[in-house]
Amino acid sequence: MSLVDTTDGQALRKAQVEASLKLARTAVIGGIVNAIIVATVLWSSVSHAAIAFWTLLVLGQGLVRILHARRLAKNDYEDLSPSKDGRFIELLASLNGVAWGFSMAIGGFDATPGVFTLLAMLTGGMMGAAVISYGPLPRAAFAYMIPLTIGSIAGWLLSGNPLAMTGTLLILCYAAVLSRSIKGTEKVFAEKVAREQALRESAETVQLLLKDYEAQSADWLWSIDREGMILAPTDRFVEASGRDRETLEGHALLSLFDAGHEHERLVEMLRKRQAFRDLTVQITVGDETCWWRLSAQPRAGGRMQGVASDVTAEMRAEARVSYMAHYCGLTDLANRFLFNETLGRAVKRLHEEERTAVLCLDLDQFKSVNDTLGHPIGDRLLCEVARRIEACVQEKAMVARLGGDEFAVLIERVKSPDEVEACAARIIDAVDQPFILDGMQVMTSTSIGIAFATVADSDPTEVMKRADLALYSAKTNGRNRFAHFQIGMDEAARERRDLEMDLRAALVRNEFTLHYQPLVNISSGDVVGYEALIRWQHPTRGLIMPNAFIPLAEETGLIVQVGEWVIRQATAQLALWPADLRISVNLSPAQMRSANLIPTVVNALASAGIDAGRLELEITETVLMQDSEANVSTLYKLREIGVRIALDDFGTGYSSLNYLRSFPFDKIKIDRCFVESLDHNAESRAIIQAITGLAGSLGMDTTAEGVETDAQLQALRDKGCTEIQGFLISQAIDPDGIGQGTRPAAQQGGSDGAPAETQDDDAENRNRAA
Repeated sequence: MSLVDTTDGQALRKAQVEASLKLARTAVIGGIVNAIIVATVLWSSVSHAAIAFWTLLVLGQGLVRILHARRLAKNDYEDLSPSKDGRFIELLASLNGVAWGFSMAIGGFDATPGVFTLLAMLTGGMMGAAVISYGPLPRAAFAYMIPLTIGSIAGWLLSGNPLAMTGTLLILCYAAVLSRSIKGTEKVFAEKVAREQALRESAETVQLLLKDYEAQSADWLWSIDREGMILAPTDRFVEASGRDRETLEGHALLSLFDAGHEHERLVEMLRKRQAFRDLTVQITVGDETCWWRLSAQPRAGGRMQGVASDVTAEMRAEARVSYMAHYCGLTDLANRFLFNETLGRAVKRLHEEERTAVLCLDLDQFKSVNDTLGHPIGDRLLCEVARRIEACVQEKAMVARLGGDEFAVLIERVKSPDEVEACAARIIDAVDQPFILDGMQVMTSTSIGIAFATVADSDPTEVMKRADLALYSAKTNGRNRFAHFQIGMDEAARERRDLEMDLRAALVRNEFTLHYQPLVNISSGDVVGYEALIRWQHPTRGLIMPNAFIPLAEETGLIVQVGEWVIRQATAQLALWPADLRISVNLSPAQMRSANLIPTVVNALASAGIDAGRLELEITETVLMQDSEANVSTLYKLREIGVRIALDDFGTGYSSLNYLRSFPFDKIKIDRCFVESLDHNAESRAIIQAITGLAGSLGMDTTAEGVETDAQLQALRDKGCTEIQGFLISQAIDPDGIGQGTRPAAQQGGSDGAPAETQDDDAENRNRAA
């Protein structure tokens, strides 16, 4: 199918009429000039009246044609009627053809041969004008050419010229050629109209697609002229810029954007009329900072056209990600990554005699705050601590949160260690002050490790390691203090790491053993049970007492596995003893939080085949202070199994009586600190009297720890204590020989049976049995 076939007939007719009208002025002027020439030539040989009539006819139709064309052109041919105006043009063309045919016929009848020849030449030119003047409108062209051709033939035949037949033949041939040209012109014009219509429809389709794209997406189109002024801003452009259309139209595109490096790049690209993609520039819309991403291509006439999109959300997200990569989202302090980067740059800037200080600190007993008050309170405490630390350091110092409750401070160009110590002291004092969170007073403290970097010793990793070792030293030496890194701390840390690795392997290699300290009924003197105390038989270090490895097991979390081993081993040993004996095992706070505690106890009792009442589990007040509701619930579940529960170190905490109300313990153990001072401290005697009286009224047994003299034994008997344990009876012994009589342990030795340092160790061991 050709383009002509696809062209709408009405549209083609309108285009033909419009094209003919646009040619009217030029055609009429040419016709008038020829008419004047013909009138002048014929004036001497033809009737003046006929010439005048003919001239008026030609001028009249020409004038009407011009007026008709001008009237329609005024409204840009909006009022044009293809059928009506087309027929009118065809009528005028017919009159014009008749007039010129009439001139040829008159000339042939009256003119001299020379004048007729000139007239024939002019008429031939007027015939050719049909193709130019009326070519787009074939019917008008034929309406003009046919009467002109007939008149020309008549003129030749009336002229009496010997070449009349030849002229007639030439006229016919010429008319045939012109007719073919008219048809060819019509086809060419129709194809042109078809192409224009197709292009117009394509442009409209593209425009619709662009509008739909703009409506459906976050992008919009923009265009600027050679001078960089905005052309025809789209609705999305207007909306995104926060300006009205009148302001944007003809406004400099570059003036919309904020100054900066990317703005300068945009200026350069537009100046060079260079294509670019994804150039992000900053723009202020209202009071808000936004970002647009621009792409553009050069166009004809010096224009630039492209696409823009609002990437504000993306840029803010990227900024947030970058912030989160370098800062703590909770406290807004620098994080470990940024702190290490800053430390690395700081040590590179060091000169001779200069030092950079690193302070590593963490909060003492922060975990208990989280466990007792909840993580939201813990998070708020961290934020408050961060603000207090920032208030204690110099403006140029960096404060960072390394993770958890760990913080760090970086101080560059330190003048003296006193400056750093003063800063550390301010931080300790500030953190030591009470925090009021949700109406509750929360107390904490901090320990700080200090290390220095110099030109000769500037490895950032090593500096951080040394500050961490100094922190560990501060914590092990009492907390709530600062300590400097000292030579030898790294060696101690290596030994601690080695011990930790050995500790992890000890369970696999079966290196732990249990010793047992007897519990004696104070009235009968009979051994009623034993407390299990763990020992570590190290292959190279020898026998290691619990106070040397239990704290490490608690820090590393191995205490849970060690404690489970103690329960299984103690119950297995208990199965070998007489049925009237029981065994006591200490539980650590970590074990109480372990989901495996109850299954471990149940399985151990089942495997040993012993009654649950022969197993006594000891807990301290610390266990109840941490997540007390969950721990009390666990104690009730153990009680349902039949296991006895004892409260160890009673009287040393702040809420001992409250704990007696929260759970019905089977036994209260009186701490050795009260027993040691029985002989000379009336308050200790009064406290013991109160504890035994309270326990008796609540139906609980009492066990006094650390009994070493007969005087202490007699005093406890007088106060109503039911059981004792200590070196007066026996130190902790291995299982051999236990259970062969009612008091086998009493035969192992008395108060003089072990040196004081061993007694101190055993007292610690009892508290750290598991």
